[in-house]
Amino acid sequence: MAVDYLKNMEKVGGGFKPSVGKIVCAAPFGQDEEFNFTLHKGRGSDLWYSFLSHLDKKGYQITKVGENLEVSPVDAGYYNLTQKQKDEMEMKIKQGLASVAQSVSDFELIAHDVRKYKEFLKMIREDDEHSLRAIFIDEVDISTGNNSIKGIVIRWPTLISDFMTLGEKLPIEVDVNKIKDELKISKAEAVLLSTKQRLYNNWKKIFGSEVEGRLSRLLIQKNSRERTITEYKNWLKPLVARHRLHKEGLSDPGSAKKKLTDTWHSPAQAISTSETEIWAWQPIVPIEPRKGTMQMRSEDGGFGIDPYDKFISDNFIFDEKKGLKSEYHWIDEKWVKKVVEEIKGSEWMKGNSPYYVLLNVKYSNCIIKLPTGDEMDDVTFKTKNWFLSQNALLVLLLKIRAQEDDFDREINQLIGISGDNQVNVETIESIVESWKEDIKEDKKGSIDSIKENIAKVQEQVSKIIKFFGLEFALSRHGPYEHNFGDRITNMYLVSTAVDYYIPHLKLYLLGAVGVGK
Repeated sequence: MAVDYLKNMEKVGGGFKPSVGKIVCAAPFGQDEEFNFTLHKGRGSDLWYSFLSHLDKKGYQITKVGENLEVSPVDAGYYNLTQKQKDEMEMKIKQGLASVAQSVSDFELIAHDVRKYKEFLKMIREDDEHSLRAIFIDEVDISTGNNSIKGIVIRWPTLISDFMTLGEKLPIEVDVNKIKDELKISKAEAVLLSTKQRLYNNWKKIFGSEVEGRLSRLLIQKNSRERTITEYKNWLKPLVARHRLHKEGLSDPGSAKKKLTDTWHSPAQAISTSETEIWAWQPIVPIEPRKGTMQMRSEDGGFGIDPYDKFISDNFIFDEKKGLKSEYHWIDEKWVKKVVEEIKGSEWMKGNSPYYVLLNVKYSNCIIKLPTGDEMDDVTFKTKNWFLSQNALLVLLLKIRAQEDDFDREINQLIGISGDNQVNVETIESIVESWKEDIKEDKKGSIDSIKENIAKVQEQVSKIIKFFGLEFALSRHGPYEHNFGDRITNMYLVSTAVDYYIPHLKLYLLGAVGVGK
C-alpha cells in the first residue's frame, strides 16, 4: 500500500503541532481546489502540456509520481491500438528474458570457476604449503591409484601428517637421509616421502603458471558475459519502462474499487481515462527570508541548515510503519547518504533556501466518444498547495529516487541479476589489491564496532527520553520556523497563495480555457 508522506509529515509538522520547527509541512486553507473543464477533443492534452510548460518557465522543478490509463473496449479503435502495442511489448520482453537467461546461466558457471581459481591463486601467492599439499593429495596424487599417499596410508598411518610436516620443516628437501633424520621415521617411508616431495615440487611449478593463465582467460570470459548481461539490461529497460506506462487503471486495487462507483466509467460507453500526478516545487522567498543571519559553508554544499537530520531520519525515512522503509524495504543508511549528497548537488534543492512551495496536481482526462460520433475531453485538475521546510522536501525527493531505483531493481529481478550497470572489470592485479584492502578493512572494523556501540547507547537514551515525554522539554524548537500562528501563517502561507498558487496555477488554468473572458 502506498504511503502518503505529505499527510504523515503534516500530522507532526503542520498547524500547532509540537514538532513544528523541527519540520514544517502545512497545507494552507483555500489552496486545495478542483478545476473541471469540458473541452473539444484534444484540448485537454493541449491544456495539460501547456500547463507543464508554464510551470517550467516559472522556475518549478517538476516530476511525475504516478500515472495510469484505462480504455473501454467499446472504443474499438483506441482499445485495439493500445492493446496491440502492449501485446507486442510483452512478446519482446519475453524473448529478451529468454535470451538473457542463458547468458546469466553461463555467467554463473564462469563466476564459480573464477572463485575457485582465485582461491588457488591466493594459496600460491601467499605460499600456503598446507593447503597446496592438501590439494595435491586429494586431486593430483590420488590419480596414481594404489601408489597414492591415501592408498599407502594403511601401511604407514602417519604418512599424510608426515608429508604435511615435511612442508613446514623441509618444503623443498628431497634427500632421503635428511628427511629420515628430521621426521624420525624409517628409511622406507623417507624414500616414499622423498619421491612424493619431488612430484609435489614439480607439480607446484606447473600448477602456479597454469592457475594464472587459466584465471586470466576466465576473467576475460567473465567480463565479456557481464558486459553482455548489462547490454541486455539496457536494451530491456526502455521496453519495460514503456510497458509500465501502459499500466491499466484497474490493475491497482484502489483504483478498481473507485471504478465501481465512478459515474464516468461505464462498460457500455466508449470512454478512455488517463490519470497523471505530479509534484512541482521551487524555493519560497517571503518578505523576511529568515529571523537572523545564516552561515553557509562551501563544504556543506552551501547549505546553512543540513536538510538530512536525525528527526526525518528516525520518523520519515527509517520508520518501518510510516517512513520510506515501509514501502522500500531495501533502503539503508549508505544508500540514503549517497542519494542525499546527489540531491544537494542537483537543481532539485537550493542551499540558501530553507523553505519551499510544492504543488501537488492530479490530472485526469476523460475522453468521451458519443454514439453520434462526437468526441469531447472532460478534464479535471485536483490541486493542493504545500509549504515545506527543506528537510520535508528531502523526504519527498528521496521517495522519487527510491521509486526510480526500485524500477532498476525490478528489471534486475526480471533478468536474474543484482547490482548496477557498472561492469567490474577484474584482473589478477586487481584481485591481489583487493586482498590488501581486506586486511585494512579488518583493522578498521574494530574502530567501527566501538562507534556502533556508542550509537546504540545514544539510541537507548533517546528511547528513554521519548518514553517519559521529555523529548520536547529537553530539546530546542529546531532550526526552522516554529511560530505557526504568527510568522508561518502571516508571512509564508499568505505568500504561497498570492505569489505562487493563484498566479501560477489558478489564474493560468482559468485564463487558458477562457473562463471570465
